[in-house]
Amino acid sequence: MDGILGCYHSSVTKTVSAVCEQYGVPMINGSSTSPDLTMRGFKWFWRTTPNDALFTKDLFEFLKGLTEGKVKGVKAVPKKEIMTLASACEKTEWGSHVSQLITQLAKEYGFDLKKSLLYAAKSADLSSEVRSLKAAKPGVMLFASYTSDAILMVKTLKAQKANPKIIWGQDAGFETPEFRETLGKDIVGFLTRSVFIPRVAEIKKISGQVNEMYKKKTGHDLSGASARSFTGLQAWAAILEKAGSTKPADIQAAANGIEIPGSELVVPWKGIKFSTSGDELGQNIWSSGIIGQYQLAKDGQIVMELVYPFDVTSADMIYPLKGF
Repeated sequence: MDGILGCYHSSVTKTVSAVCEQYGVPMINGSSTSPDLTMRGFKWFWRTTPNDALFTKDLFEFLKGLTEGKVKGVKAVPKKEIMTLASACEKTEWGSHVSQLITQLAKEYGFDLKKSLLYAAKSADLSSEVRSLKAAKPGVMLFASYTSDAILMVKTLKAQKANPKIIWGQDAGFETPEFRETLGKDIVGFLTRSVFIPRVAEIKKISGQVNEMYKKKTGHDLSGASARSFTGLQAWAAILEKAGSTKPADIQAAANGIEIPGSELVVPWKGIKFSTSGDELGQNIWSSGIIGQYQLAKDGQIVMELVYPFDVTSADMIYPLKGF
């Protein structure tokens, strides 16, 4: 085996990368976002995607900007309207880390996290979790969920008539085609972090070209997950070309020295350059995140509009949520 590309779930990536490290097998990861993965001092693991520390910080920068009048189409929101937060995250490697980050950043940014709970992914019933979230009377609900539980969570929120002003999902289940197709107009106004939405394809030529090919093949636009996976594969190809061989030492040297400009990527990043020192070995330091919002287009289709960063927004934000 010359190398590995993967995995998706952070918990699986954590185990596989440990084995790769033991045997000196190069591993490129494009999808797993648990911060811990690049904080272990591994020399054979590189990650192209931003991690959840960056994504979650983006959320709080967005909330801060909302109170400062920086969000397109929304007057400055009194902080007291969105001061109270409640979060629910699935309890594997990924969700547990997201939960910790929300707790940490809520304190740093001066928000009141009234409820923070972990639940089992693929749960058959989330009624008690939703009741607990509602009891906190939050202005903002935050989630880290995979597809099946994201869908169940929203259905349960609707059944119990939850009415927060903002719902934000940490990508994953909140951005899959199944999530959008199953829930339809119920998700209008929801926010999700991402690295790619179709609007990017309208302003970046290479993104549009690749998105069109992907859509012809699958029937769907690229999502944050598929765009990150594509970028991970692209990084592998560039590293192998630079290495000029499949010898592990050559691949390692190429990965540590690679610089891929953002103009060659489908995602709106500065590019790909891996950290070779400090606390986050192998982390792409040129990656970045965006926040999208589900909105209803004139033709009745559910589309994702870009609402963060503030200087590249594609539409006015819907605020507050209209409720179920």
